Amino acid sequence: VWNTWWTWDARLTYTLILWLVFAAYQLVRPFAGESERGARFAAVLSIVGFADLPIIHFSVLWWRTLHPKPVVMDPVGGKHLDPAMFQTLMFTLGAWTLLYVFFLAKRVQIEHRRNELDAAGR
Repeated sequence: VWNTWWTWDARLTYTLILWLVFAAYQLVRPFAGESERGARFAAVLSIVGFADLPIIHFSVLWWRTLHPKPVVMDPVGGKHLDPAMFQTLMFTLGAWTLLYVFFLAKRVQIEHRRNELDAAGR
């Protein structure tokens, strides 16, 4: 669409920064082991990544960018999403939320059984 493989668009650049922070976190956390210094560094990385999220979200409003302005959550109220697309979005959001809750419940169940086995083994 933009006739280039990369452009220094605000949203793309800050998303790249977030991916690099995430990759660094994934590398630091397992190798830190029980080291308090490594855990602290991983915590700082996660805070930096979390602080980057609102910048990514609002970048299309703050700076002139190639990305379009928001349609679903438009603060000005100019553009609106087609009702059929909005219904599809809400259905998909609900389905993914239910799937997440299902997997979360299964994960809690597995951890509960693991704790029971650990307690029975002691």
